[in-house]
Amino acid sequence: MTARDRAPFPGDAAGERDALNRDVSLLGRLLGDVIREQEGDAGFDLVEEYRGATKALRSGDPAPAEFGEAGGALLARTRRLPLAQARLLARAFTAYFHLVNGAEEHQRLRVLRRREREGGGEPRQESLADVMLGAARAGIPAERVRELLGRWSVEPVFTAHPTEARRRSVLHRLARLAERVAERDDPTRTPSERERLVERLREEVEALWLTDELHNRAPTVLDEVRNGLYYFENALWHALPRLQRELGAALARSYPGEPVPERPFLRFGSWIGGDRDGNPFVTARLTRQVLRLHKELALDLYEGDLLELQRHLGVAVAGDRLPAALARALEGDAAAVPDGETQRQFASEPYRRKLAHMLARCRAAQRLNAAALRDELELEQTELDLQRRRDSLWGRSTTTDEPRPSDEDTAYAHPRELLADLRALAEGLREQGARRLADGEVRDLVWRAQAFGFHLARLDLRQHSGVHAAAVSEVLARAGMEPDYLGLGEEERTDRLLEAIRDPRPVVAERLGYAESTAELLAVFRAARELQEEFGADAVGAYIVSMTAGVSDVLAPLFLAKEEGLFDPGDAERPPASAIDVVPLFETIDDLRHCADLMRRLVRTPLYRRQLLARGGVQQVMLGYSDSNKDGGFAAANWALYCAQRDLARVFREEGITLQLFHGRGGAIGRGGGPTTRAIRAQPPGALDGRLRLTEQGEVAFARYGHPDIAHRHLEQMSAAVLEASLAPEGAAAPRSEWLEAMQAIAATAREAYRSLVYGDPRFLEYFRRATPIDVVTELRIGSRPARRKASARIEDLRAIPWVFAWTQSRHGLPGWYGLGSAIRARLESAPGAEAELREMYESWPFFRSLAENAQLSLGKADRAVAALYAELAGEEGRPVFAAVAGEWERTLAAVARVTGHDGLLASSPVLQRSIQLRNPYVDPLSFVQLSLLPRLRDSEEGAEADDLARVVALTINGIAAGLQNTG
Repeated sequence: MTARDRAPFPGDAAGERDALNRDVSLLGRLLGDVIREQEGDAGFDLVEEYRGATKALRSGDPAPAEFGEAGGALLARTRRLPLAQARLLARAFTAYFHLVNGAEEHQRLRVLRRREREGGGEPRQESLADVMLGAARAGIPAERVRELLGRWSVEPVFTAHPTEARRRSVLHRLARLAERVAERDDPTRTPSERERLVERLREEVEALWLTDELHNRAPTVLDEVRNGLYYFENALWHALPRLQRELGAALARSYPGEPVPERPFLRFGSWIGGDRDGNPFVTARLTRQVLRLHKELALDLYEGDLLELQRHLGVAVAGDRLPAALARALEGDAAAVPDGETQRQFASEPYRRKLAHMLARCRAAQRLNAAALRDELELEQTELDLQRRRDSLWGRSTTTDEPRPSDEDTAYAHPRELLADLRALAEGLREQGARRLADGEVRDLVWRAQAFGFHLARLDLRQHSGVHAAAVSEVLARAGMEPDYLGLGEEERTDRLLEAIRDPRPVVAERLGYAESTAELLAVFRAARELQEEFGADAVGAYIVSMTAGVSDVLAPLFLAKEEGLFDPGDAERPPASAIDVVPLFETIDDLRHCADLMRRLVRTPLYRRQLLARGGVQQVMLGYSDSNKDGGFAAANWALYCAQRDLARVFREEGITLQLFHGRGGAIGRGGGPTTRAIRAQPPGALDGRLRLTEQGEVAFARYGHPDIAHRHLEQMSAAVLEASLAPEGAAAPRSEWLEAMQAIAATAREAYRSLVYGDPRFLEYFRRATPIDVVTELRIGSRPARRKASARIEDLRAIPWVFAWTQSRHGLPGWYGLGSAIRARLESAPGAEAELREMYESWPFFRSLAENAQLSLGKADRAVAALYAELAGEEGRPVFAAVAGEWERTLAAVARVTGHDGLLASSPVLQRSIQLRNPYVDPLSFVQLSLLPRLRDSEEGAEADDLARVVALTINGIAAGLQNTG
């Protein structure tokens, strides 16, 4: 059989009738054709050789403990490959996974549509309609539903945490490929049209092959902002009104007569350009630029919607029948900006006349914002050239006109002015009986104006508690109030801060000439106040304090906020006023254990009570999933987070304060990842109470929000899960006391096992450095933030993302399971009847079920045979470490089997199980190339050869991430 006769990258032959397998087969064949055309038959044959060899390695047991002699021979063969051939293999299998991932995404949409078609009138599972119907059938009264909907809030917060390894150019190619694949499903297409579609697909695959996979430079913060804004334009702008309408339909079906809350339950946040913890590139000035970019997109989107409305609302109305609300609005328009041409053009179409005025105000605001942005960016910095950025961001040119003399008077100065005009349109339409028009696209735009304003997403600000302490120390010392704040104990620090906050006189004085770091921190608070004045109160969201360990860590930023006019404690005659939420972030196991007591002390502080009074009696608390895992391991971190939520909910309930939990979840299991709905259901009773705020980042953000329909489904499932959990009868999911005792013991043993390896074994750090590609991961140009908090090799100073990323690449997956096996075995050996108890916990307690399922997912994506090859990179000294890892691996597999009652991993998720089995042989060539090149790279000296080696290793990192659909 010649190279031209073979089918490159075939799908599963047994399922050729399945649409997904047809897509994968076609895309694989096209990729093979492109490789043959671009690299010749020799290149194609090399790829085929490795595909066959790695499939043969797994032809028996799909999860072998080792590859044996055949694996060693293939690794030796790979080490002899010229670098160009290694690069070809890496590119081929990386491209394959990009295509497969796109096909699987489209298959998800197919399945969703089929289920809805075949639903027989019943709402699809995990939808708003499903939850509402379930509530009605369960007899939950309308009053309770109405009360919950009044406070219901779901807020994804996008972060710039660098876990998306693909370039935006590659993502753009993949989006185009997805469109072409979707077009093939149209049953009305003729044979010739289908043929042309295949050629278009071939063109896109060729373009993907010829597109550079790697970043040539680390992204700037503004690059990260552009990536984040993509989701708003592409998906979120459209998803929000769609979900609001689905809520209305669900209420109409299950609770007839119940109104849809006026304000959308969805809102969005962002850390991109506001998170300065460990990122020296995020400055006060940059934060201003970020919100101007947000406003630029918001105004552009409003302009498009207003133009569409103007085309839509060609409603003719006689002058004597003009609705009163619209007449008043038009009179105000004419007085503010007389425009005879508009009056004549739309003489009998008052809604179009009104919309013409709204468009003029929107465009004036665009010109003013563009001019301010140009000033902020200082165009002599060519990398920040405004026009290039705008064109690359939106794919089209937008206005670059200079502001006009009248713009200051004409432009929308605040989103509430736009909202007032939209409401005038709606009231006018209702008054003349056009209720469907009022409740159609006009209402969609009202919802958008309420949720997005001019800021699109609330920009959170974050800084480390130590930075606040250093700045406060300098400010108080220069003011003569405290010579050595940093030398004080916690109680004394708290007392000094309370005194400074109560003092109505300003403490900060610019003439005193503060250190650069202090001056920059003060500028952040000043910028927050000014941005809220321009963009609205929602423009700047929470102020998050990393590594909060004491009450003073929360009071320090509150003091700085007071100095910059964001907080006024008031007095006996004057109520307090505050424009900012100060949010403690608890990250380590010990901090999570003590956070409830700390928060009790804080909210019992009379002055801080005034801050809470000014903020509507709501206190937000953030929980860190990543660092707690790195600190104490998978099981201990999950248990500490559960207990923290439970204890915080109890404290806030007793203190009469509303708690808003903010979940700092990552993408990988080791950073709090996993299915969102499962995580929501696993929370302690009373912890949600209708509110969910959580981070979305990196490759997870693209997977969830890169396609409009998938974004809608993800938001739908997440929102429905919050409703369902909040409507559950009190105590319905409360675990038994003996389960809590069992989990406490399991967590303690798991933490001991984890820390004895990671922090207690002196050989572990060197093993980690040699048996994973951590040295390359930390150099990847995928984020603007440094990978380490300090210039040290300590694990404590390494950020959680590269920590998890490196273990994922080497197929250990250690942060997602290590310690659980020892803990469950100890429980089984020490407690009579433990196996039955653990089985019952798995069946009946959502938290424990989530723990076991997530461990299975981590173990399923890990691979012992590949990890054993990486372990060889650590040499003889690393063997005891890998022996410990392998032993715990076996213990965890056995433990999971006994707890779940399943013989194999992921037996309850056969689709996922099969997907991993099918993907592994195609991930293996990437691992073999990476394994062969890491020693060469580490032994090479700086120069062109080292650069070439590093780029190919980086390409394998991208490919493995695509194959496993996980980075960090």
